[in-house]
Amino acid sequence: MLLSDRGIIEIMKAISVKNLSKKYWFYEKEEGIAGSIKSFFKKNKTTVDAVREISFDMDYGEVVGFIGPNGAGKTTTLKMLSGILHPTEGHIEVMGCVPSRREKAFLKAITLISGQKNQLFWDLPAHDYFTFCKVMYEIPDDVYQKNLKNLVELAEIGDILKVPQRKLSFGQRKRCELAAALLHDPKVIFLDEPTNALDLINARKVREFVREKGREGRYTIILTSHNMSDIEQVCDRVIVINFGKVVFDGSIGDLHRKGGIGKQIRVIFNGPWKNDHVQKIGRIINISEQEILFEVDPIGVASAVSYLFANFSIKDIVINDPPLEKIIESIYLNR
Repeated sequence: MLLSDRGIIEIMKAISVKNLSKKYWFYEKEEGIAGSIKSFFKKNKTTVDAVREISFDMDYGEVVGFIGPNGAGKTTTLKMLSGILHPTEGHIEVMGCVPSRREKAFLKAITLISGQKNQLFWDLPAHDYFTFCKVMYEIPDDVYQKNLKNLVELAEIGDILKVPQRKLSFGQRKRCELAAALLHDPKVIFLDEPTNALDLINARKVREFVREKGREGRYTIILTSHNMSDIEQVCDRVIVINFGKVVFDGSIGDLHRKGGIGKQIRVIFNGPWKNDHVQKIGRIINISEQEILFEVDPIGVASAVSYLFANFSIKDIVINDPPLEKIIESIYLNR
């Protein structure tokens, strides 16, 4: 909380991003030997906008999905938020700190976990690495023991604590990494594709781990992922970035309603039906002997269901929102 000069108590945002931009540059070389020779005398400097004037705020306790296609600027943004990269333009505050200053208090209050990189020591068992984290983050012994007990139970790694990391599966290592990254009880957690390359069971365990931390309401979590199950099952809010710019910022419900994409109605008939009688209901996505999948405008769902029950013998009917992947794709294509 902050006390302004007018005596008003203001709630400080966990993360505040204003007009953030990051540019990279490189020398472009023409093809062939002639191009190589030419580049010795005249270099063509090319600039790439990885992130372009994005702005957003996050409150304490929020769990936000940060999604976009490859090259959209997601990882670059996380690296700027965690202080690894300096922004070219704009302003960032994380818990009132400027990340690029890399102050000790700031570093002890955040964590960055990447699904693309192994952060553990290959020959050390998890228990020894946890002890290393205790010393590095100067965690008091009572706090360490409490956090260790809770995290080991939550990550379900009690039986592998003394096994060298090189002998663990990828999913087991990932759960050990999550526990290690949270031992110092960071208040802001950056997760960069935490379920990348995991099988279904380990991906589910990681999602459950993150979801449980989010439910505690004490942590601000920003999560990037190409797996929409991560976003739907863990996040309350979604920020979509494309070509370095924010193109959507809202709740999962708002995202499902965006783009005018219809709901899906799956019907299993309990008797004969005629194709020409069902074509008026909506766009047919898939059809088989006794089952049809329609796409129907959201405002026409009630009338479509009434028509089906009035004119056919129905064994089962299911109404679903359109797949999140389809909605996201429509946002990418209609930027």
